[in-house]
Amino acid sequence: MTTTQIRSALAAFLFTGDDVFKEIKKLSGGEKCRINLLKLMLSKSNFLLLDEPTNHLDIMSREALEDAIMDYDGTVLVISHDRYFLNKVINKIYELNQDGVKEYLSNYSYYIEKKKNPHRFMIEEEQEGKTKTQIHLEKKKKRDIEKAEKEKKLKVKHIEGSITDKEELLVNLQNQLCLEEVYSDPLKSEDVNKQILKIQEEIENLYEEWENHLSEDQ
Repeated sequence: MTTTQIRSALAAFLFTGDDVFKEIKKLSGGEKCRINLLKLMLSKSNFLLLDEPTNHLDIMSREALEDAIMDYDGTVLVISHDRYFLNKVINKIYELNQDGVKEYLSNYSYYIEKKKNPHRFMIEEEQEGKTKTQIHLEKKKKRDIEKAEKEKKLKVKHIEGSITDKEELLVNLQNQLCLEEVYSDPLKSEDVNKQILKIQEEIENLYEEWENHLSEDQ
């Protein structure tokens, strides 16, 4: 992975700025949990089996997990009693009973409502003329839109982090010009000024990219 890809992945799990340089042993319990989740989501697997994944997670770690699962391109099989979590991330439920396995193509709330009144849902689906495949395609389209929106937000967050890093570097370079060992040496002074001009151009480009992403939402 490139440095940019690594920083973007870390940002998705709420590690930005100086946090990305922390040693594992210095991380809090919640931070270590987020790192473990990140390692899992970055694995080459196209299938993940998660057993009660939200147990013992703090709010920030839970939200990071939800976003990561929604962005994951593979298949995730989840066993959970967390209704809010299920409603947010899943698009299909498998009910195991004495007759076998029954599939429900939606979230947990839909599953509960259909269990309470299966006849009503049957009539509605017949009236709308929707097959299971059509319902699945609609859900997939919705997930794709949500994924695109999340990727855009993540990109904006990454750009903002890059701007902060570049501006800090710019201030450091400008401070170097005040050092006698720099301003008294024409070669060093010229080199620092070249770096400053380069960083300023990069910052301008980042701000332009940032504004373009924001304008797309208007």
